[in-house]
Amino acid sequence: KLRCERAIKLGGDGEKYHSQTEVYNRWINAINTRLKFDQLLADPMRYGRKAIKADNVLKTWSGILHNEENLPDNWIRQSGVLVGM
Repeated sequence: KLRCERAIKLGGDGEKYHSQTEVYNRWINAINTRLKFDQLLADPMRYGRKAIKADNVLKTWSGILHNEENLPDNWIRQSGVLVGM
């Protein structure tokens, strides 16, 4: 998205490129959105047999989450879990 915006919307003008802060914030937002999707897709009440296995989600995000040591073992049902960088 950023590259397309830079090339198309900003016309490749180097003075108008995205700041490091904007790039960082948009990256964190994209990763947090993916985390929320994974949490939702692991809900067997909603998706039944098609739900992603909770163990796969836990293993995928292990070592990436902010304050992971303070989270419960199965944090998938808890809102407010964020990626930390």
